[in-house]
Formats: sequence, structure tokens, C-alpha cells
Amino acid sequence: MDGSFNMESHLEAAGGGVDWEARYHAGDTPWDKGAAHPALLERLTRNPLEGDVLVPGCGAGHDARAIGAHGARNVVGLDIAPAALNRARAFSNPAGLEFRLDDFLTARAHLGFDAVFEHTCLCAIPPARRRDYVAAVARCLGNGGLFLGVIFTNPDNPSIDTPPFRCGLDDIEELFSGLFEIQEIRHGIPTFPERTGREAWVEMRKRPRTNA
Repeated sequence: MDGSFNMESHLEAAGGGVDWEARYHAGDTPWDKGAAHPALLERLTRNPLEGDVLVPGCGAGHDARAIGAHGARNVVGLDIAPAALNRARAFSNPAGLEFRLDDFLTARAHLGFDAVFEHTCLCAIPPARRRDYVAAVARCLGNGGLFLGVIFTNPDNPSIDTPPFRCGLDDIEELFSGLFEIQEIRHGIPTFPERTGREAWVEMRKRPRTNA
């Protein structure tokens, strides 16, 4: 795995016009619950992730820390806000966990991962760039690599111009089914109280590349 980052892509700000750095400095981070997502913890207890795992839009790193603490070989948390990564690095982090500054949508250096875990990254990206997100996930994974995580299907947000943006089950299938074999999509997952009924757990495998 290449640890370099592209400052030009970082400045493109994947988050659709939101100044994430300013949000962190202001303490305006309602997505940060101070702990890993309960559905992730349930999955890790039942079936830990192994190998190398990438967490895009990692924020303060709670999910990345949990994945590392449950036995993954190497975990990389990626974010475009330096303040988020400073917060993440201030915690006591397990061995094999690192945090990198880069824009997940345009980065080319983060390759060779066995799994990508999603939580609050896709919902922050404007819907017009969702195919860039899917392409980035596929680019980071080898054939058969695992994409899993929590998708915000019904956020409490009346605006269609600012995140979080909803991504329904039909949207998930339409976006990912070309490059991924969908193994599981389900509601009714353990979550934070204010998100009950608004999220879905997904797991899918990258399809093998075939020669034309």
C-alpha cells in the first residue's frame, strides 16, 4: 500500500462545497458519536475483518480503531480534513492503524486493500459524484475484495443541496451491481437512537475482472 497523498486532489474537496475543516474547528460534527457504529461492532464480534482495510471519510477514526482492535492486519483511515485526522491521531490507536490526508474520490495511491468500510462518507458526497465513489472503491480493492458498511437511506435532512444525502436501496443496487456482487442489504440494524430505521447494512464483493 502506497502511503503518499495527492494535495491537488485533496483541495478538490469531495464533500460538495462543505468546509469540513471549518466544521471540525467549530465542533460542528453531529456525525461523530464518539464511538464506532454499533452495526460495525456487531459484525466485528461475529466475524472480524482480516487483512488490509481502508476507511474513507474516517473522521475521528472510531470505526477504524474498532476494526484495528479486532485483528485486522493494517487499517488506513482517509479524510480530507486535517483537523479530523489530528483528532483521530490523538486517541490511543492500535498497532497497524494509520491516518492519511487525501480525497478518496480522486486518490490513486491507496490500492491493494482486502476490504473497504463505509460509514458517513457516501452520504456526504453529492449524488452526481456517486459513480466516482463506486469507481474509487473498486480501484482500491483487488478482485473479490469486500465492500461493507452503513448507508444512510433516510437522513433527517430536508435539503437536497447539502449533506447528508439519502441513498435508497434501489440506488445502492443500481450504483454497485455492475462492479460488485451484492451479498447483503438489510434494514433493522443496531445503530444510534436518532438513526433508527434510517440506515442499511450492506456487504458486497468486487466482481473478478474478465478479459474481453
